[in-house]
Amino acid sequence: MPGTVVIVEDNAMNMKLLEQALGIAGFTTVKSADGDGLVELASGAGADVILMDIQLPRHSGVDLLRQLRGDPRTRALPVVAVTAFADPDSIAGFLDEGFDQVITKPISIRKLLDEVSRYCRADG
Repeated sequence: MPGTVVIVEDNAMNMKLLEQALGIAGFTTVKSADGDGLVELASGAGADVILMDIQLPRHSGVDLLRQLRGDPRTRALPVVAVTAFADPDSIAGFLDEGFDQVITKPISIRKLLDEVSRYCRADG
């Protein structure tokens, strides 16, 4: 397997798209609809990268990123923002917040797979 990806996405259609595209490419996926317990989920799953929606029902993706960066188990884990905020200022702001990369919606499957592959261990 190429690696393990945690997907944090509250929209069922987007979750299904991400899960199917990554699964077909051989990635293992772990899902969270709201980000609750994300530090434990990501560290327990041996995640290689997290795909993080920004607008979630109970938390913002930025707040969840701060939780991840504040815990030694997930501090260095790559986190890619997946967002509809596609303007240059928003993208720059997410990168300034500490996201490793930003993928804008609608999602390009090719870009998604390229970005996720960059962060996954070669040995799976």
